[in-house]
Amino acid sequence: MKSKANLFLFGSVIIILLAVALVAILNKSTPSGSSTDVRARAGTPNTLKLVGIVNAVNEAKGTVQVTSIQFADTNRAGAPKNLGNWSVTAPAAFNFASVAPGIAVTIGVAASTFNVANHAVTAITLTAGN
Repeated sequence: MKSKANLFLFGSVIIILLAVALVAILNKSTPSGSSTDVRARAGTPNTLKLVGIVNAVNEAKGTVQVTSIQFADTNRAGAPKNLGNWSVTAPAAFNFASVAPGIAVTIGVAASTFNVANHAVTAITLTAGN
């Protein structure tokens, strides 16, 4: 009877050690540089960046008309392509005095806000300069 108890105890210890070794191997095989936390990826403010030239500012409507829109260098492969004129809804706390017609702007947007049919997009960030 004592030998069965010792065998059960020894088997349990072996299973626990195997589980610890498996967890250690899995932790080493996970890339340390990549973020697997969905909350961290969702909190990234600039899913896409666009650049263009301000054509008109309508502070009453909270929009900026931007011409010659194209994807920023970091968000495209190949040569830039002019996407035309777009209406950009500014972020809530945007200072309209920071932009004027003729100024280059960088627009941070979430891809889900693109309205291709109306050439409209909602900006998460809107900054003067490229």
